[in-house]
Amino acid sequence: MIGKSIRRQLIVLTSSVLLLALLGSLFIALRSFNTTLRKTTYAMLSDNGDYLKDLLVQEIPRLEGEGLIPPVMKKEFDRFSTTTHLRITVIDPTGIVLYDSDYSEEQLDNHLWRQEVQKALTEGEGISERRSDTQGLPVLYHAQRVDELSEIAILRVSTTLNQLAGYQQTYRGLFINGLVVLVLLVGIITTISIATITRPLKKIRATAEHYAAGDLDARMKVERPIELAELATTMETMAARLQQTLLEIHEGRTRLETLLESMTEGIVLVDGKLVVRIANKAAKRLLFTGMEQRTIEGTMLTHAIGSSEIIEACTTTLEEGTPKEVTIAHFGHLFGETARMAGQNLARVLRISTVPMLLGGNITSVVITINDITDLQRLEQVRKDFVANVSHELKTPITAIVGFSGLLADSTHEDAKETAHFISIIDRQAKNMQRIVEDLLLLSSLEQQHAKPTCTWTTVDQIIGETLDYCRYKAQQRHTSIETGISNPESLEIWANGMLLVQALANLVTNAITYSDEGSTVLVEATVEEPSVTFRVRDTGCGIPNEAQQRIFERFYRVDTARSRSQGGTGLGLSIVKHIVGVHDGTVTVESKPGKGSTFTITLPRSSQGMEKLKLRSESLYRRNGDS
Repeated sequence: MIGKSIRRQLIVLTSSVLLLALLGSLFIALRSFNTTLRKTTYAMLSDNGDYLKDLLVQEIPRLEGEGLIPPVMKKEFDRFSTTTHLRITVIDPTGIVLYDSDYSEEQLDNHLWRQEVQKALTEGEGISERRSDTQGLPVLYHAQRVDELSEIAILRVSTTLNQLAGYQQTYRGLFINGLVVLVLLVGIITTISIATITRPLKKIRATAEHYAAGDLDARMKVERPIELAELATTMETMAARLQQTLLEIHEGRTRLETLLESMTEGIVLVDGKLVVRIANKAAKRLLFTGMEQRTIEGTMLTHAIGSSEIIEACTTTLEEGTPKEVTIAHFGHLFGETARMAGQNLARVLRISTVPMLLGGNITSVVITINDITDLQRLEQVRKDFVANVSHELKTPITAIVGFSGLLADSTHEDAKETAHFISIIDRQAKNMQRIVEDLLLLSSLEQQHAKPTCTWTTVDQIIGETLDYCRYKAQQRHTSIETGISNPESLEIWANGMLLVQALANLVTNAITYSDEGSTVLVEATVEEPSVTFRVRDTGCGIPNEAQQRIFERFYRVDTARSRSQGGTGLGLSIVKHIVGVHDGTVTVESKPGKGSTFTITLPRSSQGMEKLKLRSESLYRRNGDS
């Protein structure tokens, strides 16, 4: 824990500093005391030595004849030694001890080579220090040369530092007592200091744990010490900036995901090992069929799709760093020609583009873009078919008109009956061209953007009646009977362009008559309900193959080309029906089985959305006025 670690370190540090300080104080105090004591002792020995030397110089001559050291002098020295606790030693020039206050002269060896003696002989005064073997204490010696007396060379005064042992013992006691007191004081101060420091540290640690858990809103209140307060402020600022950065990253990621998911193009990101990292919904729908609800991320691209062309394009982009483009058919889990054969008209055509992604100058991944160009290719094919069909449809009447008009222009031709025959052919072909052009113009007007026909409230009976009038002659030619059935129990009218609806139903009834056997029956039904109206045209003709039912509403598309042309059809009737229903916001469908006939169903809203809004507004105003 942070607090315990700091507490332990502070205690160890404080104790170490205190111990070093006490030991240093003890060492310095002892050294200072010893030094001072020695200086004082040497000064005292020097003074006493001077006194004893003067005493010798004065008394020895006066007591001459009583020996080198007269008994009176010895007594005086003994008394002085007892009083001052000093050891007095008198040495002759050869080093023999003439007098010693503490020891018998006969027991003492020669003192000539003692350090203080040699120094006194050469310099006049000498000092030295030696440890006493009996007391284990240092002994200070002070010797001085006696030049006034020829028989006496050195007067030495010494003393044992008895005070040193007592002082050291006293100081040790003070040291231990002081150490205990200081340890207690330091412990208290350290505890208070550590609490002051660790309390904000605990707050900082707890807040840091919140930050680590993702809670960047956590805040700490630390006012002191100033260093920790600044640290807390810095951490809070860092957390706020990190939170803002994470929010921006999250918003950016959300925008990117929304953008990717809303795109109609498929986007796939694969890494250098061809592992899928990102794939939007469009990519799952277009390329990874059946995986829309599964997590494709993390799957090898080679395991997800079975197209060698796409894998090769990605590999080439990774190795060479150049974009590649592949157009391939796709059906289920199949690709290429296999997909075209298995899916037939249901196969989708995909344009796959691969682009390298660079990071630090190296190619790290590949972005795959998938575009569904099936409708574009189909539209292109429709355009080509339209141009070819228009050219083909107009070529026959134009050729006939040009040919027969050329014959008529020949002045050598005078047969009136044949001329009339030629003119009738030209007239018939010209009318065919006129019908084609009129149908194309009608389709063009219906395809205009925002094209809305003029609508009125019309009865279904009127529309069915006009349709029957329009088709009656064709039915009589084919000996076909047309039966009607109208279900409109509430006698509701419909909001529509009656002329266009009649044309749409007439086209369906005409086709039913044309593609049914002579003497058959065509049924025209209408069902009117409150929200919608439904028209059905049933026949018992040859029917429409399944593969052709998706294309019969295209321009100039014919299931039976020879039969259609022989009946004078333009190939635009069902396309016109589809567009008329479209401008009425309705739908047209077909149900057919070969050899059993067909049923075309038109479903239209009974009234437009605008009319419904006006109706609701009117009822709201009426209720409001009634309440007031």
